[in-house]
Amino acid sequence: MHEKSLKSYSQKDLSILLERGVHIPDLNLVHITKDVQLDNIASGSSIYPFVRITGSKTQIHSGARIGVRGPVILENSFIGENAVIGDLGQVTLIDTVVGAKSVLGTGVAEQAVFLGKESMVIDFTTGYGFRVRKGSLYEEDASSAQHTDTKMTILFPWATLGSDINFCDALLAGGTGLELGSFSEVGSGTIHFNYSIRGDKATASLFGDVLQGVFLDQKRLFIGGNNSLLGPVKADFGAMTAAGARIKGKLPKGLNYGHSLPKGTVDYDARIFSGVSGIVNNQVNVLAELTALANWYKQVRINCVAQTPEQKFLYESGLRMVELNYQERLDQLRRYVDFLENSVRLLERMQASKKEISEQKDLLSRWPKLGSEFKNLEKYETQIPDSLKEELENLQSQGKSDYTGLIKNLSQSGKQVGKTWLSEIAEVVRNVYTAGMNYSG
Repeated sequence: MHEKSLKSYSQKDLSILLERGVHIPDLNLVHITKDVQLDNIASGSSIYPFVRITGSKTQIHSGARIGVRGPVILENSFIGENAVIGDLGQVTLIDTVVGAKSVLGTGVAEQAVFLGKESMVIDFTTGYGFRVRKGSLYEEDASSAQHTDTKMTILFPWATLGSDINFCDALLAGGTGLELGSFSEVGSGTIHFNYSIRGDKATASLFGDVLQGVFLDQKRLFIGGNNSLLGPVKADFGAMTAAGARIKGKLPKGLNYGHSLPKGTVDYDARIFSGVSGIVNNQVNVLAELTALANWYKQVRINCVAQTPEQKFLYESGLRMVELNYQERLDQLRRYVDFLENSVRLLERMQASKKEISEQKDLLSRWPKLGSEFKNLEKYETQIPDSLKEELENLQSQGKSDYTGLIKNLSQSGKQVGKTWLSEIAEVVRNVYTAGMNYSG
């Protein structure tokens, strides 16, 4: 008991917060450990009963309300101005950044970032039973309803997940605003299957893309309810799916009814890989898109848009999520390639397709160099075009402060300059893989 009391602030210590204007209805029912800097809990914030706050990195900003309708645990987490934590019940946040005006219902988030809300058209960020895991990035006004699970997931502004959804290892872009029918959404009951029968996860999917999606001017995507998404999926802007569809491969714009499964049983050896070139091409494209997004965060969000230390910190945290996603995709691609040596032996024993064997051997021989080339994300950093930077600065000087409003107000020529810049970055990454291919069949 005595040891525990040394690790926590006493009621007398915490009374300093009351004097500074922090609202704490009952000091007896709030637990704050001494690694928390009390100066990082701002006046105007509210901490309700049954809240535990730990960690030297924890910050709570003015207007934030913690534990509104249930117990909350905060560990090394950042809570922005006027954010609401525990709007529906119990919440645990670990190493998580929550932007201004976010509203988290009840659930758990760890190593995740929410960039916050610019509008209350949708009055929540996460609903009941959220599980937001490592590498999840919810950009402005992105949201999820009840019982959703994300990990290594990037949701662009306004993107919406319904209820009872598992949507890991995916990026969702598209849409032009929060009006009904304007934002990208995934229907309730949908699962993104991201783990193959062979045990690999070279399965990340792109719903829309970064190169056009960051400019917030593309047609939305609509994934119908109860869909089975078999990663990797590459969906075009404007793609829609019917409820109950089974989706794999490319998803073009328009209404897609999905693929049916054949009946019966076939011989199958999970150790033998096929279609390796297509899988690797797809995952390298994901690396290329994430590289472009990392540049967008550094050159546009952090260096141009951020106007306050808090906003800069928020965008730097978002960049960290992009980097985590990049590293995860590279690690999973490396694991995929590691399986190929055994696959080649089995294919040769079977006297299978010479083309497939050649492609797998070629990738195995090139991977040490490729892995090294992809390892350092910073080597692909490219400065923002001057004309785009100047236009962003001019818009800010005119009072355009919200991020989405700023981007939407870019001129068509400004957007085209930006799209060309990002496309060139992505193409450099793709060329690392395509250069030197030596397939023979």
